[in-house]
Order: sequence, then structure tokens, then C-alpha cells
Amino acid sequence: MHKLPPLAAIRAFEAAGRLSSFSRAADELCVTHGAVSHQIRLLESWLGIVLFVRRSKSVTLTDQGRHYLDSVSPALSAIAAASRQLSAHEVLRVNALPTITMRWLFPRLARFRSLYPNIEVKISTGLEPTHQLPADVDVVIRREPDRSPGWYKVRMLSEAAFPVCSPTLLEEFPLAAITDLRHHTFLHCPARPTAWKDWLAMAHHSRVIPAQSLELEHLYFCLQAAIDGIGIAMGYTPLVATDLAAGRLVAPFGGVVASTPGYFLIAKEERRHDPIVKAFLDWLLEEGRQFDDRMRSLPALPEG
Repeated sequence: MHKLPPLAAIRAFEAAGRLSSFSRAADELCVTHGAVSHQIRLLESWLGIVLFVRRSKSVTLTDQGRHYLDSVSPALSAIAAASRQLSAHEVLRVNALPTITMRWLFPRLARFRSLYPNIEVKISTGLEPTHQLPADVDVVIRREPDRSPGWYKVRMLSEAAFPVCSPTLLEEFPLAAITDLRHHTFLHCPARPTAWKDWLAMAHHSRVIPAQSLELEHLYFCLQAAIDGIGIAMGYTPLVATDLAAGRLVAPFGGVVASTPGYFLIAKEERRHDPIVKAFLDWLLEEGRQFDDRMRSLPALPEG
């Protein structure tokens, strides 16, 4: 390990050498003249050389002192620059819906962190409207923007709704037609209480009644229960695209989909042009655009 002189002594020497004055160095460092003089004597003792020629009303660097200052000043500047870079730490507070956070945002967040390593994204989840959120929340992700004043709103992501289930369940109880849903368990969640009713109405099969219904606390519980073969859940493109591609879920009626409002980015109007907020908004809008483009390029949802 390198043996280094005391940092306080180095700082006092650098300031005094740069300013050619112990008094002005003391003012810059917010210490007394005597403290600067003491630190420089300490450094001279540590180095075993004289750094300043002291006169009654002035000080002058010796030749060795000048050479030492030429090396020390850039080193201190480099330390200061590195410290500023590390301390340029910004916090962005985001509140998003739980399932879109788990299944769509989290898998992409590493890309944002690699692009903006000095921005710390703190994510909370919830279902409440924007006007009920804490005052320090910068960005909100919701399915439908409310009409609260003072918020900027832009659509981030499209969404389509359709039934999904595990391939194993489909092998055991085939779904040749929508009416065959009467032999299955519908999975529901409070966040989307009319999901099944809306889809069946869109498919012109409002009279279909399932064998059983199971309500779970969160949408992501429903999707996991569908993966585990417990029943059939209503799936949504951003939330199940990865599971469909991996074969963990299938869409038994692939072409029969219902459109939804999608997802919206909501930011405080006074902060939307802040560089940190704007960076996150622009990144998420581009991620949403790329996802929508990929979904549009698919010929159809993978059916069971």
C-alpha cells in the first residue's frame, strides 16, 4: 500500500502555492492562517524538504515546492472531478401498476440503468389515482389517465386482452370452441372485475358460464395460476408475451382479442422537461413503441 502524506496538509499546500499566500489559502479553506502554516510545516517535515521561502509579508515556493505543486494540483483536480461524477446522483420516483411493473418494466429496467447509471429509479406500486399519490412521485404508469390537473399524460403502450392457459390444461380439457369454456375455471382479480364479461361480450358468447370461478388478489397471481394449470386467466399482450413465446402459456382463441385503453405515462407538468424525468419518459416511450411494433409484426397470437 502506498504511503501518502496527510490530505489536509496537501490541500493546505496546494491552496497556498496556487495563491502565493497563507492568508488567502486560509480564507479559501475556511480555516485560520495558523492552521495553514501548521499543515504546511507538517508536510515539509513529512517530505523532508522546504516548500516555501517565508518572508515577513509573503511566501514564495522553492524550486522543489514548484515541482511538487505541478504534480499535486492535477491530482487534486482529478480527485475532485471523480467525486463530482460519483455524487451526480439523481433519484427518480416512479409509481406503477404491480403487474406491468413485474412483467414488463422490470425486465427492461437494466437497459435504462446502463444508459443512465447516475439515475436511481425508485419504484413503488399501487392502484390509486394520481391525485392520491405522495407529492414526491415524479412519474406514474396507469391503464387510464385520470383527469387530475397538473399532470402530463401520454400513451406508452398498447394492449389486447384474450384468454390464456397452460398447454397442459388444454391437452387435458381441449377448447375446440368458446362454448367449451363452461368446463373450465375462470380466474379473476379485483383490478379488472369485468375482464371476462367484456371479452365474452366482444366474442358474442355472453351466456357462457364457467364450471367454477376463482378470484385472486392480484392480476399476476391469476397469470401464475394459469401457468400452473389452475384455470384460465384473461391475458394481456405486454404481460404475457414472454410466457406465450416460451410456451408456458397459450391463447386457445388466438385471433379473438379485445382492445383495451393500454398504458399511459403520467408525469408532473412542472417536471416533465426536467432532464432526469425527460430521459426516463423518452426511454419508456421508445420501449413501448418497439414492443408495439413487434406485436403488430406477429401474424397472430400462438393458439393452443
